[in-house]
Amino acid sequence: MHTRFLLTPSTAQPYPLFIDSIGHHEDQEKLNRKDGLPHYHWLQTFSGEGEYEMGNRKVLLSKGSGVLMLPGEPHAYYAVTDTWCTQYVTFGGTSVHTILSTLDMLESAVFRWDEEGPLNLALTHILNKLQTQADYSGYDASADLYHFLIQIKKHAQINNRTSITNQMLHLQPLTDWLEDHYPNPDTGIEQMAAVLAITPRHLNTLFQHAFGLSPYAYLIMMRLRKSKEMLLTDRHRAIKEIAVRVGFRDTSHFIASFRKQIGLTPERFRELN
Repeated sequence: MHTRFLLTPSTAQPYPLFIDSIGHHEDQEKLNRKDGLPHYHWLQTFSGEGEYEMGNRKVLLSKGSGVLMLPGEPHAYYAVTDTWCTQYVTFGGTSVHTILSTLDMLESAVFRWDEEGPLNLALTHILNKLQTQADYSGYDASADLYHFLIQIKKHAQINNRTSITNQMLHLQPLTDWLEDHYPNPDTGIEQMAAVLAITPRHLNTLFQHAFGLSPYAYLIMMRLRKSKEMLLTDRHRAIKEIAVRVGFRDTSHFIASFRKQIGLTPERFRELN
């Protein structure tokens, strides 16, 4: 059985993201697309196993794995078990390139994830809405597609790279440690790396993948977040004292960092809140 939905995007009011087609295929047949598809194409295994080919590359797709294919990318896939059950979605949109670029997903790639995690049934939830909700609209589909892409970014490993979720778990002992040590102005990348018993270079790589920030930038953001809490909960405390309490040696550095990140001086932030 092949359940398939075709969603026609609005030409009068184009969506940043739209679903072109989405489906569930109980017995996936062999497909060989020499010219690819006109839209982005996501294919994942629901049960059984299949093989995906792109150029000279062959990848086994078992449960807990999927592949993102760019428009016009020649590819083929077929079952390697008696039955191969798949789910797929093809999509586009006026902002799809920007969104995928921001998520660092602007390349054809294989993704793998925990079979018991939320990603395994994400497309099933969208398909269920299409089958049961008569008022399910293109806006709903656009929002659900964006959430699905975020789930891929968060929970899946791309080309065997550790997922963001696992990277955050690896970093959690350090982020917990920083909750107690952020006020110390001597806290730096050497001390942070020592908490995890890794090199500063490796620590920087982990932070860039997990947060898109360097460890030092993460520490500054934490100090600024703590300063915002103090500004609002202790309104009579001087700005200079708050700067010291959150780990800044120099008040002017604190004010400049606060203004750069928040868009206001600490005094003005306090006045407006």
